[in-house]
Amino acid sequence: MTNQAPPAIQITDGRLHFYYIFDVCDSISLARVRYHDPNNDYRATIIETLPQSGPLPALQFARPPLMCMVPGIKLDWLDGVTADRRIKLYDYGTVAIRYTLPFAGTFEQARVLALSLKGHSPLYQVALRDLADVTEHLGATFVRPHDTIFEDYITIEVSAFDTPVTADRLLAEYRDEIASLISLEQQPLSRMEREETTKSAFTYAECELAIFTWDVAFVFDDTEGGAVVDGLVEFANTQLAELRTYDSLLDRYLDEIYKAKSEGMRKNWWQGGKTAERQAETLRLLLVDVQELSDKAHNALKFVGDAYYARLYRGLAQRLALGDWQKQLESKLQSVQEIYRFYHDQAEHGRAEFLEVLVIILISVEILMSVLHFLH
Repeated sequence: MTNQAPPAIQITDGRLHFYYIFDVCDSISLARVRYHDPNNDYRATIIETLPQSGPLPALQFARPPLMCMVPGIKLDWLDGVTADRRIKLYDYGTVAIRYTLPFAGTFEQARVLALSLKGHSPLYQVALRDLADVTEHLGATFVRPHDTIFEDYITIEVSAFDTPVTADRLLAEYRDEIASLISLEQQPLSRMEREETTKSAFTYAECELAIFTWDVAFVFDDTEGGAVVDGLVEFANTQLAELRTYDSLLDRYLDEIYKAKSEGMRKNWWQGGKTAERQAETLRLLLVDVQELSDKAHNALKFVGDAYYARLYRGLAQRLALGDWQKQLESKLQSVQEIYRFYHDQAEHGRAEFLEVLVIILISVEILMSVLHFLH
């Protein structure tokens, strides 16, 4: 007796969200945004949540990002389909641009569409132009701009199929199709890979399902629930961009420090002491800056009384390896702290040597003056 294939189902109400995340500066002065761009409706927003029994929303930003719904853009290479555009500005220096395409069809058709727009596709070039426009209008509100760090992500969001279906049934009967969809693979996957791809699956109500991978997510939910997951996906990717920014910053400083250390070893004690003092001060400021930026991004979102959304975010963070990035940064920060202590000790040693030489010179001068006085 052979297993029968599950009946085919089609998405009747769906959307594909394409996120382009750009970390462009240390921070964005959100209070100054309206002043610098009065023609665009940038407004503060919070993640929309389902009604809660308590007085507070389930998800809260310490400093809500500013959101702008700009006119849709016509994608000529997709038969003139119009994509909705949304821009969010996060106070920790990240610009998030999302393009949304309405979709109806099979899992396979969704996979083909997602794959055609993944990565450095023509849609990425559109995102770069939109980023340039944001920078032109709001660049004055960017605090300490730096080299841009880029992340992208895709969410396939489904609100309805052509036949009623539950999350449990989707996982039981259509796991293979969903695995191919979110892996963007055309060839059949092995059983182990299917299990790996769909292991980060979360469900609450019968009609709610969220599955996350490194760069693609599948979400089955109503419009309100989908908006929550949408916000979490975008926020988590801004966190990844921030962590990559700190990592790049530390790498650059460590390279400069090691280079300065090797050069300092060839200098005399006086020059070496001054170099050590400058390096110690640079490292102290670096530690303060990285810690401040890290705390600002890490504490940007709070979960209030909603364990399910907190669980969703933890699963997404695990898929994006945010914890591994954080550990790597902590290791590098520890190296910086050790080097700081070395330079600080070296600077103190240089000062002590200078004082010793100064004391010897003063004593010598005093002895010489005494001898001259005695001779006269």
